[in-house]
Amino acid sequence: KNPLTPIQLSAERLKQKFMPIAAENKDILTQYTDVIVRQTGDLRRIVDEFSQFARMPEPQKKKTDLVKIINDVVHLQKSRESSFAEIIFEKPEAIFLMIDSTMITQALTNLVKNAGEAIETYINTKKNSNYKPFIVIDVKDSKIETVIKITDNGIGLPKNKSRLFEPYVTTREKGTGLGLSIVKKIIEEHGGELVLEDAPELENEVTLSTTVTIKLFKSELK
Repeated sequence: KNPLTPIQLSAERLKQKFMPIAAENKDILTQYTDVIVRQTGDLRRIVDEFSQFARMPEPQKKKTDLVKIINDVVHLQKSRESSFAEIIFEKPEAIFLMIDSTMITQALTNLVKNAGEAIETYINTKKNSNYKPFIVIDVKDSKIETVIKITDNGIGLPKNKSRLFEPYVTTREKGTGLGLSIVKKIIEEHGGELVLEDAPELENEVTLSTTVTIKLFKSELK
């Protein structure tokens, strides 16, 4: 990771120094230096995610209101400029679990962000004037388990969806393929399960849909 900063700074300084004398080569200079800066940023993001994946800390479990975490994640997604979808979350009563709030927040933020990106991909690739994008978050609590379901009506899952949890497997142009791997690891560190599946057919819906299900077992959250 250490060489990335000087590489980026060198490219920026080259652009700044030679732009006044580049004459007809200004566009080429800008293009090449911008590529270096952009790719350096992508590399830094990949390294950060890999470090996080490889050195996942042990959960520091404390009694935490899961509903508040989900509500905060929803507000964060709604505040994003790129949020195209209506987010439906019928907030239930507080659900207190022994969880690592930072890790669970990270997992849920990633999943809701993924749902938003699936919708963005659908909008950019399909022409559907009747399309009404949405993300539905549902939480059910029992004595045995707490189940969180996140459903979107975005672009849908690829045929090889089982491989999406593998490191470096991604369907997105700029994806690192580590996001879902990190989420899966977080849930498993809490003794839970993560399932990615095609959503049940929705009434009056002609788009593909995805549901991510998280199961947190009460016996493991101690």
